[in-house]
Amino acid sequence: MKYTISTPIPASQILEIKLEFICQKEEKIQLQLPAWRPGRYEIANYAQFIRKLEVSGPDGKIVAEKETKDAWAFFAAENGNYKISYSFHAAQLDAGGSWLDPEQVYINFINLCFSISGRADEKIKVKLELPQSYKVACALPLEDDNTLLASNYQELVDSPFLAAETLHHKIYQVKSSNFHVWVHGEIYFDWDPVLEEFSHFTEKQIEDMGDFPAKDYHFIIHMLPFPHYHGVEHQFSTVITLGPDRLFAKKQGLDRLMGISSHELYHFWNVCRIRPKSILPYDFSREAYLKEGLIAEGVTTFMGDFYLLKSGYYTEERYFEVLEKLMERSFESFGWQNQSIVDSSWDLWLDGYKAGIPDKKVSIYTHGALLVLAMDIMLMQNGKRMHQVMRKMWEYYGKTGIGYELKDFEQAVLDFAGDREDMKRFFEQYVRDTGNLFDLLQNLLPRIGLSVQKGASKAPLQSDFGIVTDPNGQLLKIHPKSPAFKKLMIKDKILSYEPTEEGLKLKVKRWGKNLNINLPADGEIFYGSYKVNSIGNSSAFSQFINQ
Repeated sequence: MKYTISTPIPASQILEIKLEFICQKEEKIQLQLPAWRPGRYEIANYAQFIRKLEVSGPDGKIVAEKETKDAWAFFAAENGNYKISYSFHAAQLDAGGSWLDPEQVYINFINLCFSISGRADEKIKVKLELPQSYKVACALPLEDDNTLLASNYQELVDSPFLAAETLHHKIYQVKSSNFHVWVHGEIYFDWDPVLEEFSHFTEKQIEDMGDFPAKDYHFIIHMLPFPHYHGVEHQFSTVITLGPDRLFAKKQGLDRLMGISSHELYHFWNVCRIRPKSILPYDFSREAYLKEGLIAEGVTTFMGDFYLLKSGYYTEERYFEVLEKLMERSFESFGWQNQSIVDSSWDLWLDGYKAGIPDKKVSIYTHGALLVLAMDIMLMQNGKRMHQVMRKMWEYYGKTGIGYELKDFEQAVLDFAGDREDMKRFFEQYVRDTGNLFDLLQNLLPRIGLSVQKGASKAPLQSDFGIVTDPNGQLLKIHPKSPAFKKLMIKDKILSYEPTEEGLKLKVKRWGKNLNINLPADGEIFYGSYKVNSIGNSSAFSQFINQ
């Protein structure tokens, strides 16, 4: 089976694609384009970017009937070679999309390559018609300068590709594995210290997981001139899109680069190999509901940050700031009161990664990471840690490729817990239900020499009155326990406000009408900020870092 992909007019962002393979006489061919991709558990409908699909065989053109929104079928009247030709609009520049312009060709094959019924295990060649000056970044082997080889369909669509004339490439080595760092775009950082830090967090992750069964791994990074932050994991690579590029001359930008890179590398084990049964193997034609978002992204978010602390990149103070940001994002939305992380994981297929209606759900990333922090502290009572749990998950479910369910992860945690009944209650109250995790963390953090307090934010409207607006004064969020919740509406625009002895006097525009609204002040802190501090027991936090 062979794909040929050309870019006759790069500025048009149209890829011209031809798929060729041999058919038997009277064979029915079913072409299924993916509806979603790994690492993003929501329907994407990639078929919307395809135009003018045509099929031809030994006797000329054949009619291909569309069976669903993203599936086509045809009958092969004779033995011989058949061709499917179509165009794809490559205009999505993030870590999961495809993009074409006069300077680069970037393709996630999951966006545009068909799964063919009964042929998923056939070898696939992809010939890319590129300018001779282009360099190629991809985990797939090259047969020649421009032909990629995939052993089957799953490997093809799990191997993103980037080619450009200006493509920076560096390599660092840990044990017997080569780690390739590819960057397209402007570089404002110094390579040597960046590669040194990459090497450090890579070493720590491999040390705790026991091994890294890959000769080569690829970080494929787009440095963009506009604000952006996105990463997607793959079997032997990751794509990362970051911006604005000039920010990476500063520590703030490097923190973003290290944070997302450590996170995506941890996915090499967790998700890419330690995978929930519901996505093993991937069926991209329909939803694959899963309850294990806590493990897939919560564990990965926590461990990605933790290894930057363990490797020495994060200072203690910077790690405290990371925890504070997680708490702000998790607890300043009240979805945790209304939906468990298990149900929020399942509902990714319902409303994707959007905020959704107010206070409906929790994030499997931020809330998940804080749940894992709580588990990790609880495990320390028995001299055990979360990285030991994940190594067991790697040995039992990752290396064997059998996949796991939520109950299997829970059992792995219980096997390392000192107080099994206490850990069982944790899973019931905080994982499967909506327990108050902030109160729990306030009780747990002193065990590792830390404390956390919620205080007023720097924005008085948020703290004192529970009102969050955009820079133009339009209401984005209203605290459900504040007096404002009964008088204001989302998308109201605050024209002006004035503190009074009783509270706050506002002028508001709603649906073209100007309203005068008074809010009482009751002394509560509604939307606040979080502060993590050391409480003097430095040995406890050192144990947390190094155990």
